[in-house]
Amino acid sequence: MKLGSRTRRFSRRGFLARGAAAVAAVTASGGRVVAEAQHVAAAPGGLQSEEVHTLVKFTRDLFPHDRLDDSFYQRAVKPLEEEAAKDGATRQLLMLGVSRLNEWAHQAVGKTYAEVEQEEKRVALIQRIETDPSAPGDFFHKVYSTTIVSLYNQPEIWPKFGYEGPSSAKGGYLDRGFNDLNWL
Repeated sequence: MKLGSRTRRFSRRGFLARGAAAVAAVTASGGRVVAEAQHVAAAPGGLQSEEVHTLVKFTRDLFPHDRLDDSFYQRAVKPLEEEAAKDGATRQLLMLGVSRLNEWAHQAVGKTYAEVEQEEKRVALIQRIETDPSAPGDFFHKVYSTTIVSLYNQPEIWPKFGYEGPSSAKGGYLDRGFNDLNWL
C-alpha cells in the first residue's frame, strides 16, 4: 500500500506474531491481559530490566548448573535482548511470555516468576508455558532454542564441564585422550 512517497510493507512473520498475541490476549481470562497486550504493542525499544531478570531466571531453570553463576546466563539471554530491540514481534513475544509467567506465578504463589523460591514450582510454570494453548506464540521454543546455543557456546564455561574445546586445531581427540572425561 502506498502512503505518500513511502511504501509501507507488512511481513507475514509480524502479522502472525501479532495475531497470535491477540488471540492469546482475547482468550485469556480477565481484562488485565488485554491491557498488557495493548501496552506491549506500544512499548518502544527493547526489554525492561525486570523482563530480562525473569528471562535469566527462566534460562537458569531450563539449563540448571549450580557451578555457573548468573553472568553466564545473562550473556545467554543477550541475543534475545538484542533481537527484541530490533524486532517488534520478538519483543512482543518475549514481553507477553514473561507477563504470562508472572501472571501464573502470582496465581500460584502470589509472587513474580523470578521471586518464586521453590524450583519445583518454577518448573511447573515452565511445563505449563511449554504446553498451554493460552501461552503466547512460540515463547518457550524461542527462549529455549536461542539460549541453549548462547549459553553453551561460551568458551569460558567449557572447562567447568571438562570440555577442552574444538579439537581440529589440536590434531583431533583420538590421540589426545578423548575418553578422559570423568563426568560422563
